[in-house]
Amino acid sequence: MEDTYLKESTLLRGLKVLVKFLVFLLLVILCFIIGLFIGYSVIGGGPYWEVLNQETWQHIINFIK
Repeated sequence: MEDTYLKESTLLRGLKVLVKFLVFLLLVILCFIIGLFIGYSVIGGGPYWEVLNQETWQHIINFIK
């Protein structure tokens, strides 16, 4: 008897995995940015938009070195 369903092609499965990975990566980046905002503004007491300034990150890098 012939199967009535279509098998997923390897390309389609690969695309589904790629899309799931990209969505996961975007969610991780979004959570990281939200965590930066919370940490810098709520815990640190600074304005939240300053966390994205290049000078802030340069200061952090210089502090670590």
